[in-house]
Order: sequence, then C-alpha cells, then structure tokens
Amino acid sequence: MKSLLRQLTTLSAVAVTSGAAMLLPSVAAAAQFGQQPIANDRVVAVAEPVSNGRFYKLLIIEQISSVRRCWQEQGGSPTTINPLLLTFDFTGICGRSSDSNGYSVRIAGEDLGSRYRLQVEKRGDVLVLVASPSPLQRGLPKLELGRSSGITNDFVKIELDAGWTMARRVYNGQTLGHIYLSNSQSLDAVIASSGASPSTPTPTPRPTPTPSLPTPPSSGRPLPRPGSPAPGNNSNVDYQVIVPGSSNILRSRVNSVEPGAFRTTVNGQAVIQAGRFREQSRANELRQRLTQAGLSAQIVETARVNTPTRPTPTTPSGDVAYQVIVPGSSSILRSRVNAVESGAFRTTVNGQSVIQAGRFREQSRANNLQRRLQGAGLDARIVQTTGTVASPSPSPSPTTPARRGEVLILLDPGHGGRDPGAVGNGLQEKEINLFISRRVQRTLEQRGYRVAMTRNSDFELDLQPRVDIAERANATVFVSIHSNAISLSRPEVNGLETYYYSSGRSLARSIHSSVLRSTDLRDRGVRQARFYVLRNTSMPAVLVETGFITGREDAARFRSNAAREKIADAIAQGIIDYLR
Repeated sequence: MKSLLRQLTTLSAVAVTSGAAMLLPSVAAAAQFGQQPIANDRVVAVAEPVSNGRFYKLLIIEQISSVRRCWQEQGGSPTTINPLLLTFDFTGICGRSSDSNGYSVRIAGEDLGSRYRLQVEKRGDVLVLVASPSPLQRGLPKLELGRSSGITNDFVKIELDAGWTMARRVYNGQTLGHIYLSNSQSLDAVIASSGASPSTPTPTPRPTPTPSLPTPPSSGRPLPRPGSPAPGNNSNVDYQVIVPGSSNILRSRVNSVEPGAFRTTVNGQAVIQAGRFREQSRANELRQRLTQAGLSAQIVETARVNTPTRPTPTTPSGDVAYQVIVPGSSSILRSRVNAVESGAFRTTVNGQSVIQAGRFREQSRANNLQRRLQGAGLDARIVQTTGTVASPSPSPSPTTPARRGEVLILLDPGHGGRDPGAVGNGLQEKEINLFISRRVQRTLEQRGYRVAMTRNSDFELDLQPRVDIAERANATVFVSIHSNAISLSRPEVNGLETYYYSSGRSLARSIHSSVLRSTDLRDRGVRQARFYVLRNTSMPAVLVETGFITGREDAARFRSNAAREKIADAIAQGIIDYLR
C-alpha cells in the first residue's frame, strides 16, 4: 500500500506503534497533547520521488539511537539524502514517517492534522513542502513550511523555513512516535508569513464520491471566527453549537462532553454539532463546557427550524400517532438508541435528522418509551404526527436476501490517480487494488449484499474522505484493500498481511483465514496497526495487504487475472463468514 521506501518498515513500524503509541486511550476526552523538540541533527525531512519523479511525497527520518546512522547527506544543489536504513533492520535505531499516520501540522499548540495535510509540490526548479487544506476545509489558505535547494529524481532534503521545527508528540508525559511539524506562532501569524490572508480561498477539491444515502442537515449562516461573540437574541434564529472537523476522534471527544453530538455540515464545512437551542444562554453554557475540554467550540446563528415538540396530553383524533424520536443521526447515537429499543432507525422530522425509536397510537406507550430513553441519558422527544411517516422495513429472516441487503459493506481500493502506491516488477498497486475490489464487490452483490466503494475508477482520494464516505454511509464493515512492497532486492519477501486497530480483529481473522484457505499465499499474520482509515472509522475496519509487488512469488500471482480473482473471492467469503 505504500511507496517503495515506506514499505520497508511494515513490520518494524507496527512494532514501534504498538508500543508507546498504542497506549493512547481510544477517546482522548479533554486531553491535550504536548510536544518534545527533536534536535535538528536527529531528524530530516525528505522529498521522496514517486513514479520516476513525476511527483514527490514527504518522508521524515529520525535518528532514535546512535547504534548506526540512519541517513547520509550528499551536498549539492539540491542536497540529497541516502537513506542508510535500507541496508539493515533499523527497529529501535531509526524512525520513519511517510504519511499522516506518522506526522501532522501543529500551530500554536494545536494539532491541525484534521485541517491540513502535508505534501511536496514542484515549483519550477525547487520542491516545496506545503500544508494544504484538507478537502473539507475550503476556506483555509495553503502554508509553506520549507523547500529544497533544487530538484532531482532522488531523495531530496527539505530545509524548513524559519519558525518551523520538528517535535515528538507527548501524551500524559509519555513521548509518542508521532512527529509534529510545529510552529509556535499563531495561525494568523503563520498565514501572514506565508504571504496569504486568512480568507484566501483554495482551489475546489475533486468531488468526493459518496453512496446515495441520506446526509445530515446543514445550516445557513456563515461560521463566525473563533473567539467572536455569540450571536444576539432573535426570535427567528436558533443557536447551533458546533466544533469544526469530522474525524472519529474529534467526534468522540465532543461526545464525551455532549453524548448526543453528531456530524453535519455548515456552509459545506464538516462539523460536529453538539447542540441546537432557542435560548442563547444554553448555547453559551454548552460552548463553555466544550471549550474547557479543549475543543474549538463555536456558536452559529441559524434560521429557526420548527423542531419537534412534546404534544399536549389531549386525546388525539384517530389519525394522530405519537412518534418517539431522538434528534441526531450519528452511528454512535443510533447505537445508544438501539440499546434501549432495537428497532430504532434514522429518519427526518420537519427536515431535521432524527433517530425514530417508536411510533404509537397510544400516548401512554410513547411516554413509557420516552422515559426509558431519557433514563439512558438520551434527549427523547414525542412528536404528534398524522398520516404516513417513515418506518422501517419489516424484519425478514436473517437468511433471506432482503435481510442481507440491509448490511452495507464499504470497500476501499487503496491509492489511485497521481498516487500509484507501490510500484515494482512492472506492476502498480493502485490498479491491483481496484481490480481486486471490483471483483469483491461483484461477488458480494451476487450473494445479495449491498456494497459501496470509496472509489470505482482511477482517481486520487485522500485518507479523510475515505473515512467520511464510510461514516456517511453508516457502513457495517470497512475493508481497505492494498498491495505490499519492500525493496526490489528482497524478492524472497512474499505473503498476506491483514491489519486491524480495535473492533476489526474478528473481521481481520475471518478474511485472513479465508484467503489462506483458498490460495497458496504465505502467512505473514494478522496484526494490529494505527493506519489512519482503521483508527478513524467507527465500524469494524481492516486493511488487507494482498501480497508483495516486489516479491518473486506474489508479483507472478498479481500478473494473473485468475489469481487476483481467487484472492478477491476469498476476501468476499471472509467478509460473509464474519457477517454470518
């Protein structure tokens, strides 16, 4: 799944991250990360060539111990880097970070990894390290962090601009493996020094493909600047308390303060909505609690929606029903409601996304369910409705295709577009991943399952949009499909690896066992790893490395469409075995 050099540490990187980094709690509620500076001579930023220098990506190498040198500089224009760690087992000696699992931007003490992604751009005869706004952060400008002294099809050293340093992430006094590209100035000061204004627009990103499923509601007024006063009182507005961002970790932090918080959008920006009130004082109180928990909470003034209200206890006519709902639409919220009432499902009331827990002709039954939900800490409400309202499909037998159709399997073919992934032996990972994923999709659909893909053609897609697609679709499982690689000088390294982070362990074992039963792939084990798409998805998620492009045996297998189909069918069977 990675480029040639990144793949060198599939084993050792997992060993490192499963140490200190894996001690991090799954929900870092109200916890603040710190940082520990790294001496300049112990770390280097490198532009790594991809696809014969058509583009470059960031690689950070760190000298952890002094047993052996991890890299060697060769002066010139540009200065090039010889990564000596290619020639020995560098576990515990060298560290390397090659994607957003291993590094992020930190400005003024705040980790901006969800807002910015680091990438290397060609600009004339130099390579420039920039922080580009994530696809959902359209209003932020691009920032420059450093540049090379020239350009060549080799590992090129990036010299950081003034004010930028590298530091290790610290949590509760413990130093972790994650590296920050850090600047102590305020974000406005950094933007000014980069020659951009805070309001500088960025190019519109490539549209993210999504399954045709309902999305949460969006509000209408622009987001205020952080720290701006709360909107004034107005009988025609509601006060929406939001935290910009959409990652699973951020949502978990907001949920720890306000359990009913859920993802939505405001003016096209992804946010976590913590609450929506008619009284400004209640919005201010919630914003204060979120801010005390270290969250960038804001209040947005939005046009008032006629939100569901509790009915009067009068006797209704024969056409009136009592609908018990909980405002919100997140997977976590639905799971909490389902824990009380298993038949709960998502729907909308007056344009607002809600979880419907029940619908009754008798008000007493609605009151009873409302009390049970409120006893579980849920904001349950009763709405008087007339006529036909949304209701779930009848619950067929688990063995019928209709029941299987209620499951949604989200397949994620790794890489794509300008990012070919691993390359070697005349093979490109992105093409193998898409071929196998399409076959898995076809096989599952033939068996009656609903399947969606993060991409179904050759285009580039960042990590966060892949997570967003899975979350918006409320996928039952998430399966990311990749191909492995190591140095071309190691053709003896072949085999299947399957990764999970937390809840995907059983799914990973099921898929891994199925593939080993159906093919002659070598067994390289089921492993735990902190890959971005595994850490930030709320459903069981796995990443399958279907073999080594650089391996003698696996490369021959990848050249055969029949062999690829055999792997794909085995992955599909492993998913089915897990779901059963």
